[in-house]
Amino acid sequence: MKTFKSLSVLLAALACCIVFTGCLSHWAIDSSTRLQVENKSSKTIVGIDIVSEDGSEYVPWIQDTIRPGEKSRVYEEDWVGTFNVRFRIVEKTTIGCACDNVPDGMYASCVCPVLRSEALIARDVEFEGGSEYVVITDSKEGHGLRYEFK
Repeated sequence: MKTFKSLSVLLAALACCIVFTGCLSHWAIDSSTRLQVENKSSKTIVGIDIVSEDGSEYVPWIQDTIRPGEKSRVYEEDWVGTFNVRFRIVEKTTIGCACDNVPDGMYASCVCPVLRSEALIARDVEFEGGSEYVVITDSKEGHGLRYEFK
């Protein structure tokens, strides 16, 4: 009987060690990535996707609007590895258009608001799990955007 108790205590201690080791490895190896985006550009970010190598398929990651000067909340997904990341962007601009309610013989110059969309692709971004922070800024040339993971 004494041997049985010793064996059961030993097995219980071994089981605790195995469980505790699993917990420690989970703390050391993060299997998900948390991303926060800061938009320092003049354009609005309307979504962030993980895109296939050829660009034909994508999986939405962040489906939220991040206006100029704002930070997103932190989004967590199971992305660990090397990926292409697409930042979907819209810019509010104006174009010349036909005016309504202009009396005959009068000329009016009107502008209409439109949204212009574009995408910024970050290629071969390495997510190793843990927290990532990316800042989107206007390019120094004045057109397009830049990204920097910090």
